[in-house]
Amino acid sequence: MVFSALILTLAIQAQPAQSAPPAAPPKPFDCSAPEHRQFDFWIGEWDVVPNPATAASNTAAPPPGRKPASNVVERAHHGCVVLENWDDRVGGTGQSFNIYDRTRKRWHQTWVDSTGGLHQYEGELKDGNMVFMGEVPLPPGSRFQGRRAIRLSFMPMGPDKVRQFSESLNSDGTWSVNYDLIYTRRAKTK
Repeated sequence: MVFSALILTLAIQAQPAQSAPPAAPPKPFDCSAPEHRQFDFWIGEWDVVPNPATAASNTAAPPPGRKPASNVVERAHHGCVVLENWDDRVGGTGQSFNIYDRTRKRWHQTWVDSTGGLHQYEGELKDGNMVFMGEVPLPPGSRFQGRRAIRLSFMPMGPDKVRQFSESLNSDGTWSVNYDLIYTRRAKTK
């Protein structure tokens, strides 16, 4: 009996241990959290003009037949990047790359353009508006070299309109308007 129990114990120990099923690979990051959708109001194909409500009374009207600027904003890189494609229709072009940085819990925008401009901003959604702060190069021909502080705000004005408002910080702590634009969503063509 002792001999049978010993053989049974050895037989059980000699059997290969059953391995656990292999672990499933981790799910790839998919940028589906609500924070990654905060800037979706800007996605679309847009015609862009200066804001008529804030245009100076001495601002010249655009030449007859001139088309408004064009901006195509789309999701890229598996939905993780908001990609802007700007064309002012008079020779100026640019792109911005916008991403929610999940480690810093902030939005980041990098703008590059046909004048060699490089602008970098960080921001967040505040009261339904996307508000960025950054430093950009002083314009060519400036008396000084360097960068200036900019506040860049995107304000949804309904499903088919967005206002983009850019301001520069002055040395006295006040803000000056750089530009004020209205985006109108283009009608879908069939």
